[in-house]
Amino acid sequence: MISLEEAADFPIFVDLSPEQIEHILSCAIAERYEKGNVLIRESGTCSDIYIVMQGRVNVEIQSYARSPLNAGNKRLALLRVGDVFGEMAYIEPRRRAARVSAFDDVRVLRIDKTALDALFEQEPKLGFLFMRNIARIISQRLTELNFLWRDDV
Repeated sequence: MISLEEAADFPIFVDLSPEQIEHILSCAIAERYEKGNVLIRESGTCSDIYIVMQGRVNVEIQSYARSPLNAGNKRLALLRVGDVFGEMAYIEPRRRAARVSAFDDVRVLRIDKTALDALFEQEPKLGFLFMRNIARIISQRLTELNFLWRDDV
């Protein structure tokens, strides 16, 4: 699976004790995907959270632009080891906003939403710390997007 030392360096586990990280990892399943395979389909309904353990994943959305030059998939991010995806659907269960595919052969941890919710019911402080880390990650991504889009305005 993953060592505590590796996990402790990931942004999603910042400020968590080794015991708290172990509790969250007990809700996770390791999965492997070959280059090009789809992990999450845009408009899918899964609410699990994923952590990239090895390789890179491509996050993209389908563009419905009228011009053929702008049609097709648009990359939002290329995520690397330690990065998280699926956090938005975990927070608010609804259809997935983007497609995620394996850019390389990848290994991910899939954290089961139902098991994680049950854990946070038993350990609300852990739930708070974890959600604060998700908020930090989302805030950082929004800031990066703002800087990217600033040049286009």
